[in-house]
This record gives sequence, structure tokens and C-alpha cells, in this order.
Amino acid sequence: MKSLTLCLLSLIHFGLHAQQIQFLDLPSFFDREFEISGLTGNDTNLYLAAERCGKIFVINKENMTHVHTIDLNMDTLQDDLEIEGLSIYKDYLLMTDESKGKLFSLNFKTNKIREVKINGKDISSFQDDYGVEGIAVDETSNIVYVLRERNKDHQSEIYTFHITDSREVINLKYKSKTLVQHKNSKWRYSGLAIDKDRRRLLCLKSFHFKDEPSLDKREIEYIPYGSLSNTKSNPSQLLSLTDEIYFLRHSFAVNVEGIFYDGNSIFVVSDNGDGNSRDCDDKASKTVMIRILLD
Repeated sequence: MKSLTLCLLSLIHFGLHAQQIQFLDLPSFFDREFEISGLTGNDTNLYLAAERCGKIFVINKENMTHVHTIDLNMDTLQDDLEIEGLSIYKDYLLMTDESKGKLFSLNFKTNKIREVKINGKDISSFQDDYGVEGIAVDETSNIVYVLRERNKDHQSEIYTFHITDSREVINLKYKSKTLVQHKNSKWRYSGLAIDKDRRRLLCLKSFHFKDEPSLDKREIEYIPYGSLSNTKSNPSQLLSLTDEIYFLRHSFAVNVEGIFYDGNSIFVVSDNGDGNSRDCDDKASKTVMIRILLD
């Protein structure tokens, strides 16, 4: 597996803990402002969502080579999507739209995009800074978890739904809501992943302090499925990426937003956009893929 040269510096600097962490080298065209904000995968490939470009990039999981690009055909939609979360369910790629508070599905076989029908919960007000940031599906139990990154009370919200599909339409039935309280508005959850063997959610957590990168934090927490039936949950920290990312902050974009777990490794990807440009051909800081090998 090809790894970023700077990873060697990280291993030397951080010792045994960092030996579990690799900074992987994505193809050079990821140096453009794709704003990779969503990540999922399967046994072979990783799927990376370009937030405002209408594209899903498919990358070989073992060597980080570009397999192909899915150009989202949005002719049937009223507006473009701002993709944040990704998850695979059967023959579908599920996507969250941060700008409109909606969920969509892409049929891998037909390349058709349809809005996901949500029963029992209206999420249309979840937009922008308080938007729908992540989605993760446990196909074993047909349960989907939808993440609102935060609300005005500094809480991340995780919604649990039962998922079915019929005639190429994905349906969700609302089951419960779980709140995760943060200390202040600088904390948020930016992604969800499934750890089906341990029956828990992995939550990508960030703390951002403007113009003070030494104070920024990047962590992964976990919540057992059983805790999600409660009104509030107290997650546990699995690991921190804070030191490693700070050490290499001049080499790549540090705004980590996508997370995926394949049963052996956690993959985390960074968003290299500044939030203003919509020209996906603009040069930008490097997008990085981080791989964490779990014991």
C-alpha cells in the first residue's frame, strides 16, 4: 500500500501509538477543491463524495488508485446536491444533502437518483451549519443512522430509522433520537460509521478554534447500539488523531469529515474546500486519506 512519505516522520515522532496510523497518498488530481465530505466503502473500494461537484470518486482500497468517477445525473432534481454523508445499502448509495435537509439514493444499476422517503420525522429544517452531516447503515438489522452535526444547544443528534426498499424507492421509518451533548459550539460530529461486529457507531468528532490550529482536536468516539435507545448518550473515546494531524498540518487539509470502517481498518478523509468556491478545478490543499489499523 502506498503511503505518504511524511507518514514516516509521524511514526518517528509519535512512537508506538502512531504505528497504527497511516497517511495514504491519493491520486494527484485530489489536489483540486473537491471538498471530499463523505466516505463509505465495501470489500474492494472506497467511495468519496465531492460535496458540491456532483461526483463520487471510487478508489481502490488497497493501493489508493482511481477506479472510476460516478457523475451524478441530477437532471430529475430541482437543485444540485451538497453531499455530506455516504453509505451503501444493497444496490444503493445513500447520500445526505446538507443544504436542503434531505436524503437521496443512487441506484448503482440504473444510475438513477431518487429522494428517500422518510416517515415519522421531518428533517427538512436541518440545513447548513445545523445540517445532516452523516449516514450509516447496518444491513444486518436494516437500521440506518442519520447524523445532524449539531443543534443550537451544542448537541449532535443521531436519528435511528428502519430501512426498506421497494420498486427502487428507499423508505425510512422513524424509531428514535439520541442527543450527544458537547461543551460548546466549537465541537461537532462530522461523520458516522458502523462497527457491526461490536454493535456500535463510530463518530468522527472535531473541535475547531479559528486561527489557533494548536487548539484544534480530531477524535473518534463510539456509542454502543444499546445506548442509542436513550434520550441522551455519553460516548466513549476510541482514539485521538489530534497530535498526528497537527504535526502534518502544513502537508494536507485537516478538516476531516468522512469516516468508514471495514471491519479491520478505519478510513478517514479530509475536506480541502474553503466553503466559498464552487469551481471544482481550483487548486487547493491536498486531500488526505488516513487509515487506522485497529487491534
